[in-house]
Amino acid sequence: MKPFKTIILFAIIILLFSCNSTFYITNTNTQNIDNSGILYALPKTKLNINIEITEIHKQKGPFSDYTYLYFNAKNAIAKNDIEYRISDISVQSVPIIDSTNIYCINPSKSNSTSLVNLTPEGFIAGINLNDYRAEKIQIEQKDISELSQKNRILDYADYSLKSIQETAYDTTYKEVIRDSMIVRIPIIKKKKVFKSTKKQAKEIADILFLLRDDRNALLIGENDGNNFPDGEAIKIMLEELNKLENQYMSLFTGRETKVKKNYEFNIVPKKNLADSLMYIFSFSEKSGISYINTSSGKEIYLKFSGNNELKLTDNFTKANLETNKDDKKGFDGLVYRIPANIITNIIYDHTVILKKTIKISQFGTLNIIPADIVNENISIEFYPQYGSLKRISKIKEE
Repeated sequence: MKPFKTIILFAIIILLFSCNSTFYITNTNTQNIDNSGILYALPKTKLNINIEITEIHKQKGPFSDYTYLYFNAKNAIAKNDIEYRISDISVQSVPIIDSTNIYCINPSKSNSTSLVNLTPEGFIAGINLNDYRAEKIQIEQKDISELSQKNRILDYADYSLKSIQETAYDTTYKEVIRDSMIVRIPIIKKKKVFKSTKKQAKEIADILFLLRDDRNALLIGENDGNNFPDGEAIKIMLEELNKLENQYMSLFTGRETKVKKNYEFNIVPKKNLADSLMYIFSFSEKSGISYINTSSGKEIYLKFSGNNELKLTDNFTKANLETNKDDKKGFDGLVYRIPANIITNIIYDHTVILKKTIKISQFGTLNIIPADIVNENISIEFYPQYGSLKRISKIKEE
């Protein structure tokens, strides 16, 4: 029986060693890769800062000098001008490859059962994932392109129902001799001349008062016949009358046209910049965005508030990496990230105009999954956009 027991024990030992998924990974920046392997990258976080600027174009009305005369109002725009406002601001995180954390998996000859899943960008998505779970993994990345909304600033149209020209009559006299007397004969010449601005303003004001009379007649139900509109028809008529009144009134009070433009700033934060101010651009309500720091505008800064939540974890993960590291072969396991939650502030004129907590991968720490955990019966899933661990689970047998 002894030889039989020895054979059984030897077979168990061989089986245990054959199931062991020992492998090493090497950092391509710190070690030379002697043999072929599978490359995967850990991401770092890029911030896309999107600023929406609203340009307010103020146009003076051609009859602004007569606004008070006809309407007893002093709200007319006095001169053509452009003002700028920050109407919206947002920050979005996008994963990009961290060139300092690209690793090569060097599996042992006995390890042929582990399936490595990568994203199209080369980020590690998981180990031993089935097709369905692999397809469900998506990088939460939004490509933000600079938007430029083209709005044409319209010139004022002539809303007058009458021509801006009128007929003028010039009278001259011609002297002739009749019956030994000098007689002056009037000669009348007709010509077209432009009306004065004051006269044009008077005509537009008369049209405005007429529109208001028509609107009031609709509101109080006055009509000259039996075909008085009701329901939806009267609503449409009132809307059109209001629109016409606003158009004519803008000839006196002026007009504001708003144009929205979007700008994008891309920043890859560095860990040593925590608690420091990072200049983005300058902004002025008179001249808009400037990419250089000038005295005419006020600076807009980005600030990352320091986060100590991973301070104790950092000491543990460093020790864990050292424990699973072989100076010649590399790391005995899979290196992944634990991202940090960082409070991101955008500051304008010493005031925080945006405050948002964002996961920033490079502000976190690295950790390792020991290689002896990885085998054909275990599946491992990561969050590719952060390089962080999502779950380790046992594969169910079908």
